[in-house]
Amino acid sequence: MVQSQRQLKILIVDDSPAVVDILAQLCEFLGHEVFCAKDGAEGLILLHAEPDIDMVFTDYKMPKMDGAEMTKRIKARYQDLPVVLVTGSVVVTDSELKSAGFDAVVHKPFELKMIADSIACFYPQSGVNIEA
Repeated sequence: MVQSQRQLKILIVDDSPAVVDILAQLCEFLGHEVFCAKDGAEGLILLHAEPDIDMVFTDYKMPKMDGAEMTKRIKARYQDLPVVLVTGSVVVTDSELKSAGFDAVVHKPFELKMIADSIACFYPQSGVNIEA
């Protein structure tokens, strides 16, 4: 059973349509509004158009602008906005994670509970509760 009391606005940035689709479905299932972009440049445009985004999930390797560069630019303007790296291939140390500005990492393949826990880490008031 899923319960969500506060709807968040979540930006998903990934160049893989399949990953975007799955992650968007999971976030929407948890009761959140989702915005999607295919690379960092498009992600920044969406973020500036929707300045009340609550959280960002991003891939690392993308064309035009990668997740690290996008995150550095996000943190320069919105330093408190949580940015979660979503990766299946990149091994990132804690120091690399912090130096790029990522607040957390979620490894692919991911499940509903992983995404819910990641959101609850930054927004415990979101009321997300996953039960068996």
